[in-house]
Amino acid sequence: MVITFKVGQRWHYKTRPKEEGSTFTIVKIERHPDHGYILHVSVEGVKVENPFSAKGIVTVIPHLPFSHEALERSVTDLAEENVPLPTNFVEGYKIWQQAFNEGKAGIFTITVAEAVDYTEISLKKQYSQQRR
Repeated sequence: MVITFKVGQRWHYKTRPKEEGSTFTIVKIERHPDHGYILHVSVEGVKVENPFSAKGIVTVIPHLPFSHEALERSVTDLAEENVPLPTNFVEGYKIWQQAFNEGKAGIFTITVAEAVDYTEISLKKQYSQQRR
Protein backbone atom coordinates (compact mmCIF):
# COMPACT_ATOMS: atom_id res chain seq x y z
CA MET A 1 0.00 0.00 0.00
CA VAL A 2 1.37 3.40 -0.97
CA ILE A 3 0.80 6.15 1.57
CA THR A 4 0.48 9.73 0.39
CA PHE A 5 2.30 12.04 2.75
CA LYS A 6 1.56 15.76 2.86
CA VAL A 7 3.14 18.73 4.61
CA GLY A 8 1.26 19.48 7.83
CA GLN A 9 0.35 15.88 8.63
CA ARG A 10 1.12 14.53 12.11
CA TRP A 11 1.66 10.78 12.23
CA HIS A 12 1.85 8.13 14.93
CA TYR A 13 4.66 5.68 14.28
CA LYS A 14 6.30 2.55 15.69
CA THR A 15 8.19 4.26 18.49
CA ARG A 16 11.01 3.31 20.78
CA PRO A 17 9.96 1.80 24.14
CA LYS A 18 8.61 4.40 26.60
CA GLU A 19 7.94 6.92 23.80
CA GLU A 20 4.55 5.57 22.73
CA GLY A 21 3.07 9.08 22.62
CA SER A 22 5.71 10.33 20.19
CA THR A 23 4.60 11.61 16.79
CA PHE A 24 6.21 13.26 13.82
CA THR A 25 5.03 16.13 11.65
CA ILE A 26 5.90 16.42 7.98
CA VAL A 27 7.43 19.88 7.58
CA LYS A 28 8.72 19.78 3.99
CA ILE A 29 8.70 17.48 0.95
CA GLU A 30 11.24 17.73 -1.85
CA ARG A 31 11.67 15.81 -5.09
CA HIS A 32 15.28 14.82 -5.76
CA PRO A 33 16.49 13.30 -9.07
CA ASP A 34 18.53 10.57 -7.34
CA HIS A 35 16.66 10.02 -4.07
CA GLY A 36 13.03 10.44 -5.12
CA TYR A 37 10.92 12.18 -2.53
CA ILE A 38 12.74 13.43 0.56
CA LEU A 39 10.38 13.95 3.46
CA HIS A 40 11.53 16.24 6.23
CA VAL A 41 9.97 15.68 9.63
CA SER A 42 10.01 17.10 13.13
CA VAL A 43 9.74 14.42 15.83
CA GLU A 44 7.92 15.30 19.05
CA GLY A 45 7.48 13.42 22.34
CA VAL A 46 10.83 11.64 22.43
CA LYS A 47 13.21 11.32 25.37
CA VAL A 48 16.61 11.69 23.74
CA GLU A 49 19.64 11.96 25.98
CA ASN A 50 21.52 15.05 24.85
CA PRO A 51 24.61 16.05 26.83
CA PHE A 52 24.64 19.41 25.02
CA SER A 53 21.23 20.29 26.49
CA ALA A 54 20.99 22.04 29.86
CA LYS A 55 18.49 19.41 31.06
CA GLY A 56 20.45 16.53 29.55
CA ILE A 57 17.41 15.39 27.59
CA VAL A 58 15.39 16.74 24.68
CA THR A 59 11.81 15.92 23.75
CA VAL A 60 11.88 17.26 20.17
CA ILE A 61 14.14 16.57 17.21
CA PRO A 62 13.36 19.54 14.96
CA HIS A 63 14.58 18.11 11.65
CA LEU A 64 15.25 14.66 10.21
CA PRO A 65 15.22 13.84 6.45
CA PHE A 66 13.74 10.50 5.31
CA SER A 67 13.04 8.49 2.21
CA HIS A 68 9.36 7.89 1.45
CA GLU A 69 9.85 4.15 1.99
CA ALA A 70 11.37 4.66 5.45
CA LEU A 71 8.34 6.65 6.60
CA GLU A 72 5.97 4.08 5.10
CA ARG A 73 7.66 1.38 7.20
CA SER A 74 7.40 3.58 10.31
CA VAL A 75 3.85 4.92 10.40
CA THR A 76 0.93 3.33 12.20
CA ASP A 77 -1.84 5.90 11.63
CA LEU A 78 -2.49 9.51 10.78
CA ALA A 79 -3.04 11.58 13.94
CA GLU A 80 -4.18 14.84 12.29
CA GLU A 81 -3.79 17.05 9.24
CA ASN A 82 -3.15 20.76 8.67
CA VAL A 83 -1.00 21.00 11.80
CA PRO A 84 0.84 24.33 12.20
CA LEU A 85 4.46 23.70 11.27
CA PRO A 86 7.07 24.09 13.99
CA THR A 87 9.41 26.92 13.06
CA ASN A 88 12.40 25.34 14.78
CA PHE A 89 12.94 22.92 11.87
CA VAL A 90 14.25 25.64 9.53
CA GLU A 91 17.73 25.97 11.08
CA GLY A 92 18.32 22.21 11.07
CA TYR A 93 17.00 21.95 7.52
CA LYS A 94 19.41 24.66 6.29
CA ILE A 95 22.39 22.96 7.95
CA TRP A 96 21.38 19.62 6.44
CA GLN A 97 20.74 21.15 3.00
CA GLN A 98 24.21 22.69 2.81
CA ALA A 99 25.88 19.46 3.92
CA PHE A 100 23.68 17.43 1.53
CA ASN A 101 24.57 19.68 -1.40
CA GLU A 102 28.27 19.23 -0.54
CA GLY A 103 27.86 15.44 -0.44
CA LYS A 104 28.45 15.34 3.33
CA ALA A 105 24.92 14.32 4.44
CA GLY A 106 22.21 11.99 3.26
CA ILE A 107 18.72 10.90 4.13
CA PHE A 108 17.50 8.22 6.50
CA THR A 109 16.36 4.98 4.92
CA ILE A 110 15.85 3.39 8.34
CA THR A 111 12.70 3.74 10.45
CA VAL A 112 11.93 6.84 12.50
CA ALA A 113 12.57 4.95 15.76
CA GLU A 114 15.96 3.79 14.44
CA ALA A 115 16.79 7.37 13.37
CA VAL A 116 15.92 8.64 16.86
CA ASP A 117 18.31 6.02 18.29
CA TYR A 118 20.97 7.08 15.79
CA THR A 119 20.50 10.74 16.75
CA GLU A 120 20.90 9.95 20.44
CA ILE A 121 24.05 7.87 19.87
CA SER A 122 25.52 10.58 17.59
CA LEU A 123 24.95 13.33 20.17
CA LYS A 124 26.68 11.30 22.88
CA LYS A 125 29.59 10.51 20.56
CA GLN A 126 30.01 14.18 19.54
CA TYR A 127 29.96 15.26 23.17
CA SER A 128 32.51 12.62 24.14
CA GLN A 129 34.85 13.66 21.30
CA GLN A 130 34.60 17.33 22.25
CA ARG A 131 35.57 16.60 25.86
CA ARG A 132 38.88 14.98 24.82
